[in-house]
Order: sequence, then C-alpha cells, then structure tokens
Amino acid sequence: MKLAMLKVLSEQEIKDIHEASLDILTNCGMKILSRRMFDFLKEKGLEVDEQNQIVRFSRRCIEDALSTIPSQFEVFDREGKFAFVLGDRVPKVAAGHNAVFWVDSETGERRNSTVADVELFARICQQLECIDMIGIPVMPQDVPDPKATLLYGVRACIENSTKPIYFSTDNLKVNRACIEMLRAAFEGNFREQIYGINQLSPTSPLFWEEGALDALMDTVDAGVPMAVLPEPNAGMSAPYTLAGLLTMNNAECLSGLAITQLLNPGHKVLYANSWTTTDMTSGAALVGSTETTICRIAAAQLAHFYNVPSHTTAPNSDNHAHDEQNAWEKTFSMFSAVGAGHDLIVNCGMFATGMTCSNEQLLMDEEISAMCRRIAAGVSVNKDTIAADLIKQIGPQGGTYLITDHTMKWLYSDEYIKPRLSIRGACALWEQDGAKDTYQLAREKIGKYAEFSPPQLPPDMAAKLNEIISSF
Repeated sequence: MKLAMLKVLSEQEIKDIHEASLDILTNCGMKILSRRMFDFLKEKGLEVDEQNQIVRFSRRCIEDALSTIPSQFEVFDREGKFAFVLGDRVPKVAAGHNAVFWVDSETGERRNSTVADVELFARICQQLECIDMIGIPVMPQDVPDPKATLLYGVRACIENSTKPIYFSTDNLKVNRACIEMLRAAFEGNFREQIYGINQLSPTSPLFWEEGALDALMDTVDAGVPMAVLPEPNAGMSAPYTLAGLLTMNNAECLSGLAITQLLNPGHKVLYANSWTTTDMTSGAALVGSTETTICRIAAAQLAHFYNVPSHTTAPNSDNHAHDEQNAWEKTFSMFSAVGAGHDLIVNCGMFATGMTCSNEQLLMDEEISAMCRRIAAGVSVNKDTIAADLIKQIGPQGGTYLITDHTMKWLYSDEYIKPRLSIRGACALWEQDGAKDTYQLAREKIGKYAEFSPPQLPPDMAAKLNEIISSF
C-alpha cells in the first residue's frame, strides 16, 4: 500500500480553522483596492464598506464558490499532448520560480541572472524525469527593458522545453503578454486544454492590491487556471502562532477562490500557500523552517477538506550554500509536501529563501523529489512481489536470486529508484574517482545536459513570441 498521507490537524481542528476563516471574511472582510472588482463584488450582492473599500464575503458565497471549483483538471505540454492531472493527490513537481540571482557553474559565485541561464535551466528540466512543469526560475537581469524581464524568462522556457509552464506577475500588462505568449506557442486548443498556470497573491493582512486583481480578472477571462497563493508572514503580517498563520492563509485563499468563481463558476483554481515564519532575532523571513514544513502538511489537509487541488512550495531552504542545512531543509519540506498529498509542488532549483537558483541545485532537488515520491508510493504487495513460490524454489540450500527471471523482471521496474547523484559503493572507489561530493558531481553533469537540443518551436510561433516582447 501507499504511505498514509501525513496529517497534523484533526477533523475538528480543520473545522475550527474553517469556521474562524468564515468569521473573518464575514465580519471583517477583505480590502479590495481595484474599483472595478469592488463594484463587481457589490453587484454580486456582497456587503461592502465604501469608505474603507472593504468587501465582506458571506458563508453562502464561500460555500457556493467551493461547490463549483473542479476537483481535478488535466494539463498538457506545449505540443498539446497530455502531461498529467492535478487534483488526483499524486504530487507533480515544478522547477522555479521568480528568483533574482544565479550561482555560476564555472566560478561558483553568485551573480545576476541572465536569459541564457533560463534557457539552459529549461533544457535541463526537459530531461529530468521528476520535473513535471517549469516555473520561470529567475527574472533575468540582462534584458533591454527591465519591465519586461518576466517575458524574456517565459520565452526562454517555452523555446527550450515542451513541459507546461507556471508563471506569476501582479502587473496586468505583463500578465496579458505572458498569456498571449503561451497561447501563441501552444499547439493544442488553448481554451479547452491547460498549458500554463498563473499564480496570483493577496497581500497580508487581508487585502487585494489593484494590480493582482486586474491580473486575476484577465487570467479568468483567458481561461487560464490560477493558484491563489497568500504569503502571510508569522509575527509580521499574521499571528505568530501556526494556527493563526494557517487561519490567515486560509481566509485570504478562500477570498480568492470565491472571487474566481463569482467571475466564472467552474474556473480551474488551486488552493495554494507560501507562508513564511519569522526569525525574531534577525527579522528574516523563513521558507525552509521546521514550522513552515508543519504548515505544508496542514495546508494539504485544508485543501482536501475543500476538495480543491492544492499547491505549495518545496523543496525550500533559507541557507545560501549547497550544504547540509540546505539538504535537510529541502528534504523535510519536500517529503512533507509529497507525503501530505499536495498536487503541485513548486521550487526545485531554488535556495537562499527563494532568491537564488543554480543548475546544480536543480539536479539535487530532482533527486530529492524522486526519493520522496518513492517513499510515498510505499510497498506493492501481491503474489508476484511476495514471491513465495520463488523463495520455496530457491529454498535453504544456499542458492542465489541474482540471475532469476524474477530479479531480472523487477530490476528494470520502478521498484527501486535509480540514483542520479547519490554516491554508493566502497570508499576506495569513491576516492579513486576523485572523492567528489554531490555538488561537484552535479556540476560535472551540467555540461552533458547542456548538449541537449529541445524540440524546436515552429518558426511562425517563435516569431510571434518575439513580436509580443518587442511590442511590449
């Protein structure tokens, strides 16, 4: 059987957080800074405070919205081929997204990111088995128009991989251009098939900024699924307690789910979360802390309670080096996200609280993802895997299983994951090969991945992408 899903909340505790969230939305409400959205919600019959631009969401509004959200939806690659399902509680992993800096594979130094970095990152993602989707890893800094930096990242990912795209912006013009680029590159039916997912965030505590709401309306109008991803910070923009942090995230997320369904009942949306806790000694916001990892499990439980596809961030680390802290924070965060049954887990390749990317980190994170998926898959128990007949056949006479048909059959199955970077074997052999650590092994592999040529985008589609950027 599969690993039982991880839980940190009882059924009653989930209901308590739900009821508290409804109380907040009904009696306190959300500040809505878009006049167009404010008027729309008012016309829908929601209670409003004109002077303070507050909208209060009734219990009925939230319950009706939750009843229309699809519990699952299919996602397709650039060529219009089926890629995966979100909402089936089988975790999908994405690389990225929206960092600033890059660790240079040649020098090992952190520097500003470039479009070429994104291009190579996307080509590597295309070749990695446990990367299902590509987030835009960085906002490249070498572009002629800083306002269009995300567009250059989107184009680089589209042109260098066929995998589905995950992006995020709170700027209406940039959002519209991103969607147009996805539409121009997609070979399927853009209205009926999902190639890209947009992430949009309310601002804690309890308000939606105009740019985010304008982008939200644009996204819904285009039929593109959306992850509603609050980012409350414990002790700063949310209560310091984990239950309070969860409740803030839940209330803000429910407001976004309600808005999307009021705009278009049945619109595809994900219950998402990317909270931070606070190191009160330094003021640093933390994404890889033990407490954020506990909350990842709770968030999956809340999404399951609402029967809505879920998204979280992982594997996460706050350290600035590829070291043991990086490894343990990333492993705990990814294992908890996978073990809790999140549908989409985004952030492979990133570290330093999401500010920095490296190709080496991407390779290491992909292996962590493979390990976590394998643990969650559990043990397959049936007549063939128990192999009682084979055990009796070999018996107690000192025989070997090495060359049996059964071993050969399962050797090439998914019973065991194949190591990508993990060092196995005798110390003498390791020393003979240079005594390289995992980071060095990952660094050596980058050159091999760089030789890969991705499926080419048709010339007319490539020209359209260039046109969208040049006219921005």
